[in-house]
Amino acid sequence: MDKSEFQEVVEELSSYRGRHTELVTVLVPAGFNLNTISKQLEAEKSTADNIKSASTRKNVVEALEKIIRELKLATKTPEHGVALFCGNISQNEGQTDIRLWAIEPIKPLKVRLYRCDQVFVTEPLKEMLEVDEIYGLVVIERKEATLGLLEGKNIKVVKHMTSGVPGKYKTGGQCLSKDTLIMKEDGDIIEIKDAHNPCVIVAENFNIEKSEETPIITKWQNKKQLFKITTCYPKIEIKSSLDHLFFVRTENGIEEKPLSEIKKGDFLIMPEKINLTLPYQKLEFIPKIESTRNLKEIKIPELINEEFAKILGYYLGDGSYELDRLTFFEQRESLARYYKNLLEKLFSIETKLSFRKSKNYWQIRIYSRIISQLFKQIFPEKDKTMNEKIPTIILKSPDNVLASFISGFFDAEGYITKKRIGLGINNQRIVKQLQFVLLRLGIISSIWEYDNRKNPYSKKVRYTLSIEDIDSIKNFKDAIGFNSDDKRKKLEETIKNRSNRNKVRQIVINGKDVARIIRNSGFITYKFNCPDFFNNQKQLNKQLFKERVIDKIENEELKRRLMFFYNSNLIAVKIAGIEQLNPQETIDIETKSHNFLANCLVVHNSAQRFERLREGIAKEFFRRVADDVKKAFFDIKKLKGILVGGPGPTKEDFLAEGQLVTALKNKVIAVKDIGYSDEHGLKLLVESAKEELKEQGIIKEKQILEKFFNTLGKNPDKIAYGLENVKAALKAGAVEKILVSEKLKKEPGTKEEIKRIERAASETSADVVFISNETNEGLQFENLSGLGAFLRYAFK
Repeated sequence: MDKSEFQEVVEELSSYRGRHTELVTVLVPAGFNLNTISKQLEAEKSTADNIKSASTRKNVVEALEKIIRELKLATKTPEHGVALFCGNISQNEGQTDIRLWAIEPIKPLKVRLYRCDQVFVTEPLKEMLEVDEIYGLVVIERKEATLGLLEGKNIKVVKHMTSGVPGKYKTGGQCLSKDTLIMKEDGDIIEIKDAHNPCVIVAENFNIEKSEETPIITKWQNKKQLFKITTCYPKIEIKSSLDHLFFVRTENGIEEKPLSEIKKGDFLIMPEKINLTLPYQKLEFIPKIESTRNLKEIKIPELINEEFAKILGYYLGDGSYELDRLTFFEQRESLARYYKNLLEKLFSIETKLSFRKSKNYWQIRIYSRIISQLFKQIFPEKDKTMNEKIPTIILKSPDNVLASFISGFFDAEGYITKKRIGLGINNQRIVKQLQFVLLRLGIISSIWEYDNRKNPYSKKVRYTLSIEDIDSIKNFKDAIGFNSDDKRKKLEETIKNRSNRNKVRQIVINGKDVARIIRNSGFITYKFNCPDFFNNQKQLNKQLFKERVIDKIENEELKRRLMFFYNSNLIAVKIAGIEQLNPQETIDIETKSHNFLANCLVVHNSAQRFERLREGIAKEFFRRVADDVKKAFFDIKKLKGILVGGPGPTKEDFLAEGQLVTALKNKVIAVKDIGYSDEHGLKLLVESAKEELKEQGIIKEKQILEKFFNTLGKNPDKIAYGLENVKAALKAGAVEKILVSEKLKKEPGTKEEIKRIERAASETSADVVFISNETNEGLQFENLSGLGAFLRYAFK
């Protein structure tokens, strides 16, 4: 059976619709044992006996018996396998017309299938009728590459290879979760997915160990297996892939290590404080005034000052707005009166304070549509409790304004115990932002997550921000504080009763290095009584380091050297656990400083000193891939083109530096941005190049028709067109190539004639090309009878 006959049968089978699920399809792959299929169908007959409808049961059983008899007549499985279709194709209820088709496909069948349905399953056969063209596929990044072939709609993996380029040195590891927080130089906090170039963010200067500004150079996106790192106090979480670099305190000092080489108990690096110098922010607000009748006179501040920031923080915790008023809710009368006075002072407007006895809280209300509009502009989210964030205008303000905002928020939501200052809310975004911005005030905090199962009124996750180390509690008192008398008193008692000894703010230098510095300065270490520290068996926080080591040194030069570590802005934080997560969308950025702050931690993003090594390995990998591309594609006669894909500039680097042979390089028809370099990447590459693949067929068709019309104009004796002329030339053996419009192939009057022409062409080794009407040339050819031929010699 030739391709044309095969297509006709497939189209016929596809047209049938059974009245019930009584059309049976059996597909037997090439090389499969027919006896096994027969036994399976015998078993299916037993199952068919359970069909409730008597007529359907009868028809299905009879169809299965016909197929089984056909299989038993065959001596062996045909070369390409066999497709069997049998069932009642009658469209009249009560009538039976059970027919059987046994077809050897034109290409090897790769699917094994048994199905009883209202239609025959013909999709695997239809795929064989796709244009018989092959495209080479290459997806590549610096770590791996995959080669494949596109045959019709089938994608075949040819080879997968890895480069050996060290992942831990890879610039732009594309390996932080997209919701990772970073801080811009103006104080704004954004998710890393929203980073861009140009953008300046906060990093650490390791030479002077102070925070600094650094521009973003590049941004990458990918999808990778992520792992969640959780530290001890402070409890910080960050999600990254195994190849992302972190700064780790080791016995050799601070080293750059990928997550794959980091374990529980290791120490990461974070800043003790973020130093930013920011200006007061101007308030950009234009109220919408529809009528001045009964309009109250109010004062709107021009700048976001401390008083305004405190009210905004308090509102975020316990406020709400309506069309014409703001409302605040407070259980403490003294605090309610404090904010009532602050509101009246700030806006020059009278407020109303009342006690709601039924609900046991005080209520402050301001009746002003303009003020309501102002707060709606600053806090636009409808569900403030779950979706709101710290206003950007606050984040961009000086530290004293930021502290005042936090003070108001803690007045509304915070608490103080004998051991900690805390704040509990359901909004994860705000609590993560708070943990980050508190570092601007030298306050280190932890975030704890609770499932909230004990709360009968809410099943939402609860997040608690906790400030526990004594230095952070003192810094909170000095910079932020509470405005209620009882909380201020508790805070004083907590500070008074707390010990200065804790495991927070550990010095970033290890004990062995300190011991070496002391000995190299001509002193002995035993008098400090810190043997475990000097042997790296225990760590010291900054305060203990000063008390036990620095304060006991009289030599000014040695003291100055060690004070550098005491005054360092870097501290070490211990890893509590590493948990594997599912693959997720990931982002990474490269900065000029080669590091940046992410979720309060200092993370690495490039390793310049390994760049030559990486580039050398990468270039060698490109050459290996090019060699394999040659081996896989060079001898394929039907290769119509090559598609290349990969992330970032890697694919262009491969084409430029891989030394791909010119013959194959000239066949590259598309270069696409693809985030994967595995088998999935091959599928994405084909999907993204649909237009190019479609265009290839059209270009080929245009070229053939252009040649046809040019020859017809310049040398008409070498062209025949029209049914009778082509038949005559074909009979004389003068035809080299026949062009047939797809329209003719489908017309009932000429369908059989075209089949005969195809058979005659095959006997004389003439090619047959079908022409679509998707181009102007195709339509022009259709109007010129739709049948033409290139002749081997002049014929009349």
